Amino acid sequence: MIRSSLLSASLCVLTACASLQPQQVTDTSAQMVLPDAYDYADELSGIRAAEQIWWQGFNTAQLNALVGQALIANQNLAQGVANVEASRAELKVTNAAFLPQASGSLSASSDTDGGLDDVSSSSRLSASYQLDLFGANEASRQSSIASLDAAIFSLRALELTVQSDVSSTYFNLLATREQLRVARQNLEISERIFEIVEVRYRAGSISGFDVSSQRASLANARARIPQLEAQVTSFETSLAILLGQTPQGYEAVDEDILNITLPDIAPGLPSDLMLRRPDLMQAEANLRGANANINAARAAFFPSIDLGTGLSTLLSGGNLVGSFSAGLSQTIFSGGRFKGQLEGAEARREAQLAGYRQSILMALRDVDVSLNAIETGRVREAQLLIARDAALEALDAAELRYKAGEDDLTSLLSAQQTFFDASNSYVQGRLDRLIAAIDLYVALGGGYR
Repeated sequence: MIRSSLLSASLCVLTACASLQPQQVTDTSAQMVLPDAYDYADELSGIRAAEQIWWQGFNTAQLNALVGQALIANQNLAQGVANVEASRAELKVTNAAFLPQASGSLSASSDTDGGLDDVSSSSRLSASYQLDLFGANEASRQSSIASLDAAIFSLRALELTVQSDVSSTYFNLLATREQLRVARQNLEISERIFEIVEVRYRAGSISGFDVSSQRASLANARARIPQLEAQVTSFETSLAILLGQTPQGYEAVDEDILNITLPDIAPGLPSDLMLRRPDLMQAEANLRGANANINAARAAFFPSIDLGTGLSTLLSGGNLVGSFSAGLSQTIFSGGRFKGQLEGAEARREAQLAGYRQSILMALRDVDVSLNAIETGRVREAQLLIARDAALEALDAAELRYKAGEDDLTSLLSAQQTFFDASNSYVQGRLDRLIAAIDLYVALGGGYR
């Protein structure tokens, strides 16, 4: 009779409180008005094919192999995978709240009466289940799901970072190697000019001033080479670490950076970013988690209900006893703790919302800046190539005029410096275009998932 009254009272309280169940918080306020197109995209920008392996657009087998190796061995990625597994485990813990909890116990006792021992033992199995009428467990589960999604998208963002870091480091390495070749070519030119100067000096055609000037120019040309060699080592060791290798003894493959294909990238529509950029999807998952935390904080205002059942067996007598119970608990006074928790959850949700919107704005900016960099880089590189070729012609002419005694050394050295600078600038211009293409791929989220 007591059990029946307790259960009836619990059900009455549940009925009275059910209408007070908190409403689920939604993300409707997170909506933003997106532009129809990018400012620096062409008329075909809305058409974009699936491109998951985006780095293949550069058409270099060496880069393909490097990125593939990094995706397997990079240690930052290994750490990200472990974080995802930790989030999966946390979700399993949360899901356990939806299942009954069972426990068992075994006890034994001994009575002595007139020298005879009477030994008896008993066992007990019990199970309990917490009803989730007010959504506390479900809110916790949704928060764990959002955390897992955020960890997965964080891992995708990390993969994209590793892919872009490998690509940009490799291209910087190739550019530095090319600039090293330019520096060595410039050293050969300086040595050739010095030989001409010495011949003319011994012939009495010029003073010792030209010899000293060219000796200084030759020393400067030699000094540039170890500096560039140090930069090559820096990029090469950085690449080794990205590949999960020790930097000692690593030597990256070489190819001509000026022959690498510049991909033609169609950015698609601005609205596509919401489904392509992992950082935006991570921010959206964090926002869902913040909403779930609000629901969990609201559910704390409502009572918790536990249903339990037990089964006991007295082994000595074979008696079987069963029981059923229902319990209702409600905090009467918390000193404002629940209210503070709810207000904190709501404030954190607003912070997540603002961060989500800011991420969208920055993503839109990243794409347009990269598109503009690609176009301006194309125009700039074309002019840099013209400047390099013209500087080479001017250098050849200046060298012939100096040999013939028709011009002074200052004009020849100026022509040499102009050619050296133009050659370096052309290499840098090609590197800038390649990096701009990588930046655009990253701004677009790499590829479809």
